[in-house]
Amino acid sequence: MAESETQPPGRSPLDALAERLGLDNGVWGRRAIQVLLLLAVSIGAGFVISPGLYSQQIPALAEENLGKPFRASSPAGFKAARDYEVVHRAMTQQRRQDARAAVKPVYDLNPAVLGQLRATVSSAFSSMRLHLDELAEAQTESEPEDREAPRRRKPAASPEMVELERGTREKMRAELQERLFGKRDAVLEAEDFQALYATRFSQEAETATLLVLERAYRSERGAVHVAGSREELVREAHQGLTVRDVVNKAEESLSGGSTQVVDVPEAHQEMERFASVPGNLMPDAPGVQRRAILRLAQRLVRPNLTINIAESDARRTQAAQAVKDAVISIKKGQRVIGDGELVNESHLVILRGMRAETDRLDLVQLQAGGTGLVGLLIVSFYFFCRAAFRRFRPTRKDGVLLGLLLLGLLGLLQVWVSIADAVQDRYTALPIEAFYYAFPVAAGAMLVRFILTQELALFFALVFSCLTGVMLGNSLAFGVFTLVGSLVAADRIVKAKDRVGIFRAGLVTGAVNLVAVLFLFLVEGKGLSADTLLTALCAFVGSSLAVPVMVMALTPLIEATFGYASDIKLLELANLNHPALKELIVQAPGTYHHSIIIGSLVENAAETIGANPLLARSCAYYHDIGKGRNPLYFGENQKGENRHDALAPAMSAVIIKRHVTEGLEMARQYRLPKLVADAIPQHHGTRTVGYFYHKALKEQEGKEGAPPIDESIYRYPGPKPQFREAALVMIADAVEASTRSMTDPTTPKLHAQVQKIINLIFSEGQLDECDLTLKDLNLISQSFLHTLEGIYHTRPAYPAGAVGGGKAPPLVVAGAVPRPVESSKDKARTAGGA
Repeated sequence: MAESETQPPGRSPLDALAERLGLDNGVWGRRAIQVLLLLAVSIGAGFVISPGLYSQQIPALAEENLGKPFRASSPAGFKAARDYEVVHRAMTQQRRQDARAAVKPVYDLNPAVLGQLRATVSSAFSSMRLHLDELAEAQTESEPEDREAPRRRKPAASPEMVELERGTREKMRAELQERLFGKRDAVLEAEDFQALYATRFSQEAETATLLVLERAYRSERGAVHVAGSREELVREAHQGLTVRDVVNKAEESLSGGSTQVVDVPEAHQEMERFASVPGNLMPDAPGVQRRAILRLAQRLVRPNLTINIAESDARRTQAAQAVKDAVISIKKGQRVIGDGELVNESHLVILRGMRAETDRLDLVQLQAGGTGLVGLLIVSFYFFCRAAFRRFRPTRKDGVLLGLLLLGLLGLLQVWVSIADAVQDRYTALPIEAFYYAFPVAAGAMLVRFILTQELALFFALVFSCLTGVMLGNSLAFGVFTLVGSLVAADRIVKAKDRVGIFRAGLVTGAVNLVAVLFLFLVEGKGLSADTLLTALCAFVGSSLAVPVMVMALTPLIEATFGYASDIKLLELANLNHPALKELIVQAPGTYHHSIIIGSLVENAAETIGANPLLARSCAYYHDIGKGRNPLYFGENQKGENRHDALAPAMSAVIIKRHVTEGLEMARQYRLPKLVADAIPQHHGTRTVGYFYHKALKEQEGKEGAPPIDESIYRYPGPKPQFREAALVMIADAVEASTRSMTDPTTPKLHAQVQKIINLIFSEGQLDECDLTLKDLNLISQSFLHTLEGIYHTRPAYPAGAVGGGKAPPLVVAGAVPRPVESSKDKARTAGGA
């Protein structure tokens, strides 16, 4: 059978457009339609949620307006249409300068200076002693040896020796100068050298020099840091300094007046004080030698604490860069400047920043950001739900409905926010949140669940709640409020079978939203104030009244436009006065009775396994409406004569299968919902017309050279049941047809027959594409058995004459032909032909 014969009714405009554009064939065509739909919804929703794309003109104030009153078009003044983050340049620069000034200068401490000076002094004194030893040896060699007169007075030194000693002394002074000071400006005075020379640069003089020198770098309180000058410390480190040990890689912070830091003159003073204390510096030496040692030690002192200008500047620059911009946060709806308010410098800064954020490039970025965010949310939640929920398989029609609902509700929310801002300007005592939370945000998810499935309702609730939070200034509280209300509404609407049930679901949603607002405001630290209670009350009223009204108003429109069926619509379809059923009872009363029995079977079974009993019953009522076109070709409508006896098995199979095509045509004619129409082909799946297929096989037996039988002629085109209610109709259809032909329908026989039919359908793979589990099949078997026992219950045999109160039977009207009793063969034929 052609594929077009099994397409469900109610094709959407999107399907027609796809067919016209040639995108309806193949995987890539379907994906192209999905991408186009995603782009359309993302761009539309991105435009709605992106603030500033359709809003206000920012006042252009300049310096000449300072001190003048501002004139606004609204009595409330000028308000921000969205959130702004305005950078205050002057304040930022001042903060960065303060950060630079707060950084202490970095001084490098070299603790090895004292050790280096010690080594220098020891080396210099050792060298001087070596020269003196050499000079003494030279003098000894130049004197004549006189062993006989050891006590004789030494002769006067020769001029050569005097010149040698003088030259050696000058050489020693120069070398000492070089060793001690190098190229430094310090100079060793001749007087001090003579005094040291007089000590013969003894070990005692060396030790004394080192003792005085150490006093410059150490005191009773610990180590002392010697800087270059006090003026530099006052200029650079008046607020303190950071001392960085270049050897040990450690740092410490010192105050500006720390006694641990001295300059060179102060170190000299400390050395003089130490040397003046009796007994500290060579107490037995002449004063000139002590002064020479003190002056030598003072000249050797050099700073071990030097400022590191590069590091100090780098740290100050880093501190300045670490200072964030001074940002003035302007929230959506916040008053920037009031009507009649005098313009000041702060107003100019804020308005300039707002204009800078709303140029053309900014608008493009906002649109791109909004579109990308919507697309990312939809794609992410779509793939998650598709992987997590087997029943999450939205069609293109579902996508169009969800997209329109999303755009419509976001647009209504945007209009509502604008109206709320205008009303709040007039009644400033009312909190703006009370208006926002009164919007019926739960209507979308409730409507989706009422018409479609719980998986699609969850998907819609997740996307919509995220976008509402973004729309209201990235409000996490409003997003959570929307999500909670949507989930509760989608859960409660399942139990609504009439309009009262819808309002009952709205009442529960409103109560939950009231509690949610209270908790959210408590978390935000607002407490149970009057504004909080008023906002919670508005949330309750909006959810309990506006949500049900919106759902009831939109449900008929969506059903008529998209061909969906809510529970209320299904109740209307289950009414036996429906025109399609009235036509069926006239044209095919046996099929009508058969459908009513199947309706009873599947309704009870659907309740048992948690499926939709209304949908199951409606599918059962209309699954065979196509038989009304040719009722006499179906066993339940035949009255003795079987028209298939004169037809070939293949022709009979074609006629039997045609009731599916004719049923779909009638579904379009009566505008049946998509799911109800889908059950017409799905309740047969891809099974064979068993009776006529086996009849054809039997006719082929014994014939030589007969062509093989084409099984496709005898097989229904499908598809297999895609949802549980259609699978219930398939099983019930086979069970009812097979049990009707039983001569003695006792409970054990009924149980065995039901199990046989279920196992047969399961083994054929007809249930592979629906969500029925083995547990469901067991529950279905028990439910069917219970219903069949009520249908085929036994009754006691009436005694003769009991019927009619013992009166004689009525006369038979002339010409009336009694209805023949249907044989078991005909009943089996009925089961196979159905």
